[in-house]
Amino acid sequence: MKRVPKFVWSLLACMICIVATAVVCLVFLDRGTTSDKYMEVMGIIESTYYKEQEVSELETASARAMVASLGDENSYYMSAEEYEEYKLLMTNQYVGIGITTERNERYGFLSVVGVTPGSPADAAHIKIGNLIYSVNDINVSEYTPDELNELLRSFDDNEAEEDKYFTLHLLNTQGGKADVRVRCELIYAEPIIYYLLEDNNTLLTSDIGYILIRNFNDSAAVSLKAAVEDLQRMGARALIIDVRDNSNGKPAEVADALDYLLPRGDLFLLRDRSGKETTYSSGNSSVEMPLTIIVNQRTSCAAEMFASVMQQSGYTIVGRRTAANAQSQVIVEMEDGCAIRISKYEYLTPDKKSMTELGGVVPDIASYQIEDSDMDVQLEAAKDVVE
Repeated sequence: MKRVPKFVWSLLACMICIVATAVVCLVFLDRGTTSDKYMEVMGIIESTYYKEQEVSELETASARAMVASLGDENSYYMSAEEYEEYKLLMTNQYVGIGITTERNERYGFLSVVGVTPGSPADAAHIKIGNLIYSVNDINVSEYTPDELNELLRSFDDNEAEEDKYFTLHLLNTQGGKADVRVRCELIYAEPIIYYLLEDNNTLLTSDIGYILIRNFNDSAAVSLKAAVEDLQRMGARALIIDVRDNSNGKPAEVADALDYLLPRGDLFLLRDRSGKETTYSSGNSSVEMPLTIIVNQRTSCAAEMFASVMQQSGYTIVGRRTAANAQSQVIVEMEDGCAIRISKYEYLTPDKKSMTELGGVVPDIASYQIEDSDMDVQLEAAKDVVE
């Protein structure tokens, strides 16, 4: 066999390089202007801004801005640290003390609106309604709930065990004060809360079961089934399912929940940008009880699809129109440990109507909460439906 001359190999290598370069140029031709503009802006900031900036911080800000420009609140960029927290959240775990807070405008502080049973907050006897005015010597009266959570978790990074503890300075609405010393722990938060409601006339437990679905993340469907069966053993003859403020979840979990509640039939579809569709269906078993659903303007994604399917199956929806933002997200991991959560699929009704185009779920009974009222107006409206 004759040897191929070296100049032939060299010529062939040159031709391959030329072709490869041409392909790359064609692929990135449309992106060139964008890349140039990005680098130009970065260069101007680095060379001109009166304060020196970390390149990594500029890159992170750029990444956040690019995803935010989609105008989809369910799509966002996460730093490596945020991504680790997110992975815990998807399994209904988080690092914290076990409280949920919201802004109390009347008193000007964050108010405790939820305490996780068995959590550090529960052990320290923190109560719903407590107001938080400082952590150690840090005034948190102007903090948001997210800022407070970030502050509390920051103590967990301390090396010395003693430094992981902090003191919450609390108030109640009557002016009483209390100090509690706690530290953050890994907490499992049940996706489902349930109990028998009180009878308004006798103040005894009624035969109406209440189920709050916080999210449709891991184990939500199994927890829902356990809650329904336990409430039935407790004597419940009717159910109220609350998906207000529910904006997280997985298609498989919401499908399993609907499969348990509803008889055989198509539940919903997922469709991606290429038009590929995946259909989720229900089996034969179902729950035969009077049942109504409560929603609000922050019910979105999987929970919005849940409410829509229940409504189309003949169940009454109470509350406010949902967010009209029913998409399912995927996580794209990056080489540096960061990640992007981005909407990849759109939820469709069995007749292939988009929840976004439909404008969300319109309640059968419109009900609005009254600010600064202790009464849950929407829950009372739901009780009227099943009583």
